[in-house]
Amino acid sequence: MEYIDSKYFSYADPDDPYLKRLIIRTIESLSGQPELYKLYNEYQRSPELYRNFWEGSVKKLNLNVNFSEEALKQIPKEGPLVVVANHPFGVLDGLVICWLMSLVRDDFKVLTHSLLLRAPETKGYLLPVDFALTKEALKTNLETRKLSREFLSNGGSIVIFPSGCVSTKMKMSEKIAFDCEWKVFTSRLIKQTDATIVPIYFQGQNSDLFQLASRFGLMLRSALLFREVRRRMGTDVPVTIGKPLKLKDFEENISNQDLVKSLRTLTYSLDPNLPPDPPIGMEL
Repeated sequence: MEYIDSKYFSYADPDDPYLKRLIIRTIESLSGQPELYKLYNEYQRSPELYRNFWEGSVKKLNLNVNFSEEALKQIPKEGPLVVVANHPFGVLDGLVICWLMSLVRDDFKVLTHSLLLRAPETKGYLLPVDFALTKEALKTNLETRKLSREFLSNGGSIVIFPSGCVSTKMKMSEKIAFDCEWKVFTSRLIKQTDATIVPIYFQGQNSDLFQLASRFGLMLRSALLFREVRRRMGTDVPVTIGKPLKLKDFEENISNQDLVKSLRTLTYSLDPNLPPDPPIGMEL
């Protein structure tokens, strides 16, 4: 089995300047990375105890995922499917949504940060999104879009967090962190493949420390993601799964922008305690 060295079990990009990598790894080492790395190593020593990596992650983190089994059964087991979800946590919601999907079907892939592909167990399930402003990043993202369309056209399932970043309060005084505007790439995928759509809503958000750190840029924010996972170990993760939808359920000839806006509103409406027109969160 392929193993990850501790220094690569990090949100520090090997291509980042040395000082940036040092700061991120130092903060991570003081706020949760060693404990999570230990749990990951424990999983790697006995993977046969679990159905798959996703189940192992949920159990190792001692998460109590609250969801409706009846709603889960409504997710199509075959055919092109796009699952959209809000992104309140950054790591935890990704692990949980993969676990839920693995209970329904094996032919799914998740669009996610390219750094997460370092774990060998995830490589068959993840399609990389690179947020660097480089030609290589653009090439990676164009290839991911192409592969996503092909995978859906062949009857697979794609999981997307359409905001592309973790939910962040626009103002620290706000009580709830919302996603920033969702990207229209999701609409294009749905229209090009006539995929069924399933919205999923995660209740919760990252800590005020994470929200505050986000004001100072991506470096501090990224460095705290492991801390956010650790602080939620042993807690409930409430998840609401919406009803499957088709493009015909929306206004005829709906624009890409209006479609993704409708999907965002619909996803947040799965929590009846939220406003009908969910605010826009900060984008980094």
